[in-house]
Amino acid sequence: MEFSVLIFIASMMSVTLGAVLQASTGLGAGLIVVPLLALINLEFIPGPIIFASMVLSFLMVWRGRAHIKFTNMPILLIALLVGMALGAYSLAWFTKDDLGVIFGSIILLAVAVSFLGINVKHTPATLITGGFLSGLMGAMTSIGAPVLALLYQREEAEILRATLGFLYFFSSMVMLLFLHLAGYFSSSHVLMGFWLMPGFILGYWGSGRVSAWLDRGYSRLAVLIISSLSAIILIVKS
Repeated sequence: MEFSVLIFIASMMSVTLGAVLQASTGLGAGLIVVPLLALINLEFIPGPIIFASMVLSFLMVWRGRAHIKFTNMPILLIALLVGMALGAYSLAWFTKDDLGVIFGSIILLAVAVSFLGINVKHTPATLITGGFLSGLMGAMTSIGAPVLALLYQREEAEILRATLGFLYFFSSMVMLLFLHLAGYFSSSHVLMGFWLMPGFILGYWGSGRVSAWLDRGYSRLAVLIISSLSAIILIVKS
């Protein structure tokens, strides 16, 4: 992949926007960043963006470490592992154009589910299903967060952000291992990830300045609108 000033600016703007929303609300980076980066270059997905996003997850975990909710988490983590393993090895079945359509379709589905605001109770069935789907989608498309967010959407804001940050960080480490074993995460992808990291750090820093405005109810609407438009463009392009 050839890097240029234009690609750098476009990718940084995409990552920073998603990071601001995720650090402020617990959700948004995947829905915003993945479709926008896919329009720039599909090589950013899934390995580089997963690797780069770990810095944001770590910062979210550190800030909210006292609010992480570990109840029922073991069964969720096991389901995540199974889904990630299957997702990583399923990448070989699809071309880049196929993945573009898949990315866009999954994003639109995630937007629809988020819009409906479905209340999901924590039962073994929902935790296993949610963990598996999140791992599968995350490994294939870098978008597993909406499923996890549905499981914790009724929690207080501090618990939501901290718990999702922990799950993102854990799942990112395992996803990268599976992607590496499947041949989809190499040293070149690490360099691309470092290229994106400043945007996540900048977004985290900026989240404190805009969270008050986002808390008025604008963040969810912004995520849904930008995600939908990006997904539609990506599907048409692919």
